[in-house]
Parts: sequence; structure tokens; C-alpha cells
Amino acid sequence: MKDEEKQKSYRLAEKLISEQNFTAALIAGAVATFLAAAAYGITVAVWDFSYGFTAAGVGIVIGLTMGFLGRGVSTKFAVVAAVYTITGCALGNLFMVIVTLAQANAISSIEVLRNNSLSVLAERSVSHVSLIDLVFWFVAVVAAVFLAKRPLSRSDRLAIGLFELRD
Repeated sequence: MKDEEKQKSYRLAEKLISEQNFTAALIAGAVATFLAAAAYGITVAVWDFSYGFTAAGVGIVIGLTMGFLGRGVSTKFAVVAAVYTITGCALGNLFMVIVTLAQANAISSIEVLRNNSLSVLAERSVSHVSLIDLVFWFVAVVAAVFLAKRPLSRSDRLAIGLFELRD
């Protein structure tokens, strides 16, 4: 590769790297995690058959949010998206237990929180996790990791690879 082509490639990589916004991805990912977990919990409590779709949806929402706002090209975006997705699925199970208890006792979710300790609710939410649930969580993590980083063309990936090898 000629020196001129390398410099052009380095400039492209520097541009792509400078466009990243990790702070925006962190904040937006955290908000998306909470909202997706709430939607997950409510959906699973109301329609028991939709567990896998909602778990995958958590990963998709988090990945798209982080990818769109963070415009990330580095691995740290995918790692955070994976952690947020696992957190979102676990929170979704907790919200599902709260909503289910509220429906069963004809009380509000706030009353469920007042009448039960968080450790009891967490224990109940973990007791509902099965092997198939973990498979769907894995699908959600894969979706989040894939979507958390911005799509790059072959030449973009090559430029970033050359830039990283330069050091």
C-alpha cells in the first residue's frame, strides 16, 4: 500500500473514531434498558407466550439505541450493550413478578413493592428463569452486540484495522 493511500486510510479511521460518543451511548443505553425491561415485564405478565420475543426485543432496543446515538466502532460499545441486555432481561423478570403479583392480588404495583422486600421479589424472579429463558437471553445479547456498533463498510473496517496496527 502506498504512503498516500495509508494517510487517506488513517484520516478516514480518525474521522470514524472521532465521531464516537460513548457518553451518549451509556446514558441512552441505560434509559433504553429500563424502558425495555418495563415493557418486557408487562408484556410477559400479560401475555405469557411471548417470552422469547420480548427478551430479543430488549437486546434489539438497547443495541439500536446505543448504535444510533453512540455511533461506536470500538468493542466497548458491544460490551456495554451486552451488560445492559443481561441487566434488562433480569429487570424484566423482576417487573414481571411485580405485575403478576399485583394482578393476582388486585392491588397496584406500588403496593406489591411496599408489601414485599426486594430480596423476596428478586428470589421469585430468579426462580422463574429456565434454560430456554437463558437461550432467549443469549439471542438478546447477540442482537444487542451486533446492533450496538455502527455498520461499517469494508473500506471503513480496513481503515480502522490499519490505523490500529500503526501504533
